[in-house]
Amino acid sequence: MNGMADDDYYEVWLSILGRVSRSRFVDLILDRAGVTLDPELCRYLIHLDLRGPIGVLELAELAEHNHPKASRSLARLEQLGLVARAPDPHDRRVKTASLTAEGRGVVEAINRGRRRVLDEVFTGWSDRDRAELARLTGRFADGMVALMDTGPAAGGAASPSDA
Repeated sequence: MNGMADDDYYEVWLSILGRVSRSRFVDLILDRAGVTLDPELCRYLIHLDLRGPIGVLELAELAEHNHPKASRSLARLEQLGLVARAPDPHDRRVKTASLTAEGRGVVEAINRGRRRVLDEVFTGWSDRDRAELARLTGRFADGMVALMDTGPAAGGAASPSDA
C-alpha cells in the first residue's frame, strides 16, 4: 500500500465523518428538503422507511437510542400523523410502527433535500468524476462492512478470550 495516499485518505475520511455527523449537516439537508421537523424525529422516519414495520426495540437499536427515548419519539411521530402503530401479526404482544402516507411524504422530501445537497456539491464535476467517486466509495464501504462483519478480533486485536 502507498502510505502517503493512505494517510491522505485517512485524513479526508476523518474530516467527512466529523463534518457530516454534525447537526449542521442534518440541518442543511432538512433546509433543502423544506422539512421543519426535529432532526431526531426525522432519523426515526428514515429508519422506518428503510426497515418498517418494526418494533420499538429494533428501532431503538437502529437509532442508537434507549427504549424509552425511542418510545417517546414514536409517540410524538404518531401524534403528528407520520407514524401508525399496529399489533405485530406474528406476536400480538409486540406493536410495530410504520410510516403513514404523510410520513412517507416527509421521507421523500428529505431524500429530495439530500439530492439537492449532492447536486450543489457536485456542481462543476464531470459525470466521469462523479461515477468514479461512487465506484471507489462503494468499494471502500464494501471493504469496511466486510471487515466489520468478521468481528473485532479479525483486525488483529486480542479478543477478551485471548487474554
